[in-house]
Amino acid sequence: MSAVAIVFAVLLVLVLLALIHRARLIRRFRRAVAAQHEAYRRGNYQGQLQAAETFKRSAPPAYLYFRGGALLELGRLQEAEECLRQSSWWRYDLHNSALCEDQLGEVLLEQQRYDEAITSFASGIPDWPQRGGCFRGIAATLLRQGAQKAEALRWARLAVEIDKTHNGIAAGDHDLHPGEARAWNLGQSLAILAWAEAVNSGDAKEVERRLAKAFTLCPETAVPARAQVHYHAGRAWSALGKTEESASQFQRAASLDPHGNYGRLAKAATP
Repeated sequence: MSAVAIVFAVLLVLVLLALIHRARLIRRFRRAVAAQHEAYRRGNYQGQLQAAETFKRSAPPAYLYFRGGALLELGRLQEAEECLRQSSWWRYDLHNSALCEDQLGEVLLEQQRYDEAITSFASGIPDWPQRGGCFRGIAATLLRQGAQKAEALRWARLAVEIDKTHNGIAAGDHDLHPGEARAWNLGQSLAILAWAEAVNSGDAKEVERRLAKAFTLCPETAVPARAQVHYHAGRAWSALGKTEESASQFQRAASLDPHGNYGRLAKAATP
């Protein structure tokens, strides 16, 4: 065998080994993402935080993003903000940039930094206009402020239309069935829309219809999504003056997700 042939064979082996190694890394990354999402789905945010550590060396942007999400749920808002602002995902991938802006907006909203929250949500829209998360984030912020109720309704309607039309699957959601991820997004947007409609029109039948669909889309096995729907249902019924129904929804959110963001919000809102 000639020297050229030997060199070519060696290079071929090295390329094959590199491809095999890359495939193993991808499988390992996907398993780690799946573990992180499963902890989140169950409302085990300490477990989610621990699972995020898997990415610390291999994928620092993912580590910061997932850690930021877990810290948000645990109420460690300053740490969550620092993680999300450091994550370089928004530098090289538009969809992940939109997810970071969306999650940062939620952190700022919980800090009652409303103008900054709206700016963050709005910044994520051009990066992923086919996903309703940032649209409903703006609606939720306006509703929390108690101002511009008509504008909140407009943004909430946009979120529902987008989530009905588009899939809304995140790059990090490959462990979820596409229909499941879409269902959660749409359910959360419908719950915000129900609150906005309650504030604007006071149409109890329409609110009830929106909420019934949202609960169908977000089952109790999806703890944070379901708790969010219960919380926004509580706000909707409260806006309609239905205090018993509102208190019941807040209690269910607090019971379902006691360690999460919406469980805490619901507990604080419970009479």
